[in-house]
Amino acid sequence: MTTKLRARTAVAFFGIWIGILYAGSDHPPPTGFWWLAALVFVCAVAVYMRMPVYASWSSRRSPGRARRVLRDGLLAGLVVGLVPLMLPFTGEPTTALASVTPILIWLATLSALGILNAVLVYVIAAVVPSESRATTKP
Repeated sequence: MTTKLRARTAVAFFGIWIGILYAGSDHPPPTGFWWLAALVFVCAVAVYMRMPVYASWSSRRSPGRARRVLRDGLLAGLVVGLVPLMLPFTGEPTTALASVTPILIWLATLSALGILNAVLVYVIAAVVPSESRATTKP
């Protein structure tokens, strides 16, 4: 697992998610957008740190690696979903608190996105290094 691949993956993760968040935000983005950008940056650092672990699981054919990747994604999605709900300075202060159903939908959506992102990072960590070894002549 090269540092270059890890960095490219983390930067792509950050750029794609900032683009998605910016496209969905008001223009100019409100102050809360910058808190989300900071959260996405932390997630990109986590992607950078986790890629060697995923590559190791793949190369060693560790049993249960798929389950662990799904668990990582689920936990990451839940954390990303819970952080904005717990921060006291987010949201419109004049609106009522959300009921349980929208919060559960929010958490389920972010959990699914976390799983999708973890699987994608695992595939990049597992497939790209093996592809580069296959095309390199000894």
